[in-house]
Amino acid sequence: MIRLLITITLLCTFSAFAEKAPKAGAEVRFLAESIPPDLGQIVLATAEARSDPFDLPMNNLSRPQEPPARIFSVWSLDKNLSLSTIKLPEEGDAFIVLLLISSKGGYEPVIMPAENPSFKGGDVYFYNNAKEPVLGLLGKTKFALVPGKGTIVTPSGFGDQKFYHVMLGVREADENKVIRSMKWPASKTMRNYVFFYTDPIRKRVTYRAVDEFLEPEKPNP
Repeated sequence: MIRLLITITLLCTFSAFAEKAPKAGAEVRFLAESIPPDLGQIVLATAEARSDPFDLPMNNLSRPQEPPARIFSVWSLDKNLSLSTIKLPEEGDAFIVLLLISSKGGYEPVIMPAENPSFKGGDVYFYNNAKEPVLGLLGKTKFALVPGKGTIVTPSGFGDQKFYHVMLGVREADENKVIRSMKWPASKTMRNYVFFYTDPIRKRVTYRAVDEFLEPEKPNP
């Protein structure tokens, strides 16, 4: 009888704990604009729980991570401090978080749904984290971005060609300066992220591009 009461008590305690335990019900992939060489591994943490440690990537998106709650901190283990606070939208269960270098220290997050019909294969997401306006041309599609803003651009005007012309620039002192002119592959199996930022050594606006390969759509049964 005593053993039965102990078992019931433990089951009730476990049930109560499970109800209070934070569950995000979502997965997140991360991509950082840049990473300090001494950053070390990070965890996704709340006051009650944390994820397994993992490496924050800057050349590709991370594997899907399950945060302990919808509001959590990106926590540096080696530095023992919070790098960013993430608040996921109430709707949705898969997100991409871009971590942009903040002038206040740490990262400023940009949270995007992983499945976004407005951001499809072949598109490019640009974010201007520099202090000057930037602009560009993808095929025949033009764009311009003031500091602290992002936009999705769909290249156009190159028909069935496998590559299209790209020109990226910055506006300085009422003058447009070309950062680089090049050709990019036209592919519906990947989408791209491009960060504009100020090179800390050269003190000039530059950019960095990262590809995300998309899983092919499964045929309807």
